[in-house]
Amino acid sequence: MGIGVDRGVTSIIGVLLMVAVVVVVAATMTVFVFDIGSGLESTAPNAETEYELVADGPERTVAITLSAGDGVATDQLYVVGSKELDIGGAPGSGTPANDQWASSRETFTESAGDNPPQVGIGPTWDAGETVYVDPVGSVDGVTITIYWTSRPVEGVNPGQPAGDYSYKLADFTVSG
Repeated sequence: MGIGVDRGVTSIIGVLLMVAVVVVVAATMTVFVFDIGSGLESTAPNAETEYELVADGPERTVAITLSAGDGVATDQLYVVGSKELDIGGAPGSGTPANDQWASSRETFTESAGDNPPQVGIGPTWDAGETVYVDPVGSVDGVTITIYWTSRPVEGVNPGQPAGDYSYKLADFTVSG
């Protein structure tokens, strides 16, 4: 009779241990999943760009157009060049890009004082819209890279990328 009771107790203990393990694993997975989910960053937008050179008095300015892809929040964009550059509106506009105000990094929301951003494209850069970049001196051989960051860029000129992630949306070397 003692053998049957031991086997019954062993079965109950085994079942209780299995239930306890399942509860612990489920609780651990729940904490893990919710912790990971709270820290997820946005994924970079899909964007295709084209550039062309436009006359700017005796110089040329690089006109960069978002040709296809997602609309991108301009406060999450910045541009970097292999030499200092300025971002702005079209040559002859009220807020043209001007190498006099060039820096190593320029935000798409650059503005002077309480004025609207110089690029003049609004809160998102949508397909078909163009921004203008004026590198110091000649545009020939200048590499221009546009980055998207997971949070709005802090500050205005040159701005400091924010967030945990920064992705290269476009990268090209100007020839012409």
